[in-house]
Amino acid sequence: MELTPALICTKCGSVRNGGETCSQCGATIHSPPQESVNNSNETSYTTNLSSTPSESQDLLTTPKTGSSAERGSDLATWGSDQRDRTEARQAIPPSDLDNKPDDSDLFPIHHPIFWGRGRTLFGIFIVNTFFTLLTLGLYSFWGRVRIRQFLSSQTSFAHTRFSYHGTPQELLKGWSKAFLVFGLPYALLSLVPLLWSQIPAWIPNALAGTMALCFIPVAVVGSHRYRLSRTSLGTIRFSFRGHVKEYMKIWVLGTVLTLLTAGIYYPFFENARRKFLVAHSYLGNRPFTYSGTGSGLLRIYVKALAFSMLIVIALLGINAGPKGLSVLAQWPSDSWRDLLFNSMFITGLLTLLLPWFYLQVTKQRYQWNHSDFGDAHFQFSASTWNLMELRMTNFLMLILTFGLAWPWVQVRNLQFLYYHLTLQGPLDFQRLEQEALDASPIGEELAGYFDAGFDLG
Repeated sequence: MELTPALICTKCGSVRNGGETCSQCGATIHSPPQESVNNSNETSYTTNLSSTPSESQDLLTTPKTGSSAERGSDLATWGSDQRDRTEARQAIPPSDLDNKPDDSDLFPIHHPIFWGRGRTLFGIFIVNTFFTLLTLGLYSFWGRVRIRQFLSSQTSFAHTRFSYHGTPQELLKGWSKAFLVFGLPYALLSLVPLLWSQIPAWIPNALAGTMALCFIPVAVVGSHRYRLSRTSLGTIRFSFRGHVKEYMKIWVLGTVLTLLTAGIYYPFFENARRKFLVAHSYLGNRPFTYSGTGSGLLRIYVKALAFSMLIVIALLGINAGPKGLSVLAQWPSDSWRDLLFNSMFITGLLTLLLPWFYLQVTKQRYQWNHSDFGDAHFQFSASTWNLMELRMTNFLMLILTFGLAWPWVQVRNLQFLYYHLTLQGPLDFQRLEQEALDASPIGEELAGYFDAGFDLG
């Protein structure tokens, strides 16, 4: 759908897409001029995910179709001049012309946007792979920084670009310290059964497992703190102010209760971890908040489990064959009958993926919808079918290209997340103050040992 400029009443500020007079105050409305972009190749942005804007383009907002998000985006201030400059980039669907604005229209709706392209990321990925192999892995620290800088610089929110400030030297030093603290002792424990055969293998294995469980909280908190401290939105940096001791309590208690309850406590454990990481995250001097509950996540898990049980029961019925389903047994040929039931059984196995997709997208939607930044509320609108389509397409791309499509998969994942994610409410960036805290990269490298928070960067 091609986007068209909105019409703005200069007297009351109401937005309309047709008519010469304002339905609110009766004043004449005018179409504001389009704001120029800093790119010679000016292109109009569409809501189609397959159409990615130029990486150097400065249009930093996109409306979301089919909802009130299309009515306005990134209206950080309500001055008439600022409104005229920003409203010109928005589109109002014809179906909403006569609708009376609800309370949600009183607040701005913000969309993050990723402007990068897969082919650019592919070039970085190939260069990183070549030099990493050439230097026996040493260049991987520089490669990770390059990718993170690219992904951050190509992401914008509220007309402002993100930036990544980490350095390869920091990652290299952090990896060295993490190797001495964890990697070397873990490797020595793994060699104990080979060096001393009289020692039972379960003893060093148990010690190594216990050490790993103790270091996972350190890795998660340290990685989160370092990554946020090196990321900024414009000139304001993020920070994480949680302590390892607090997260260790959540981790140990949650692990024990999950084992004792045969997994029933896991949704509460997951919710407690999420709340700790979100509630201690800051942008400048303003914290994020999380209001989700363990019981809310438990209901999602129960529904996914019930969905899975229904599919399993159906599969058992299909596997029983004609003897179990006498009505469908009246077929002229055994070969046709066997083909029918085999195809139905295979199709049923594939449907087992549906509960997993349902669980993933519903859980993500629940967690985002219960997260806030000040007075602004996050909203995530993806459905089970949206996630299933994305994941299956990404899987086929990776299989058919032998993994070379990974940069495009990463871009698709980011575009999917940002397309369905909105932040509604006043941001008031002018009141944000810089309070970024320094952080060590040791936790970042410890997370690498556990593959915690793994991404392309």
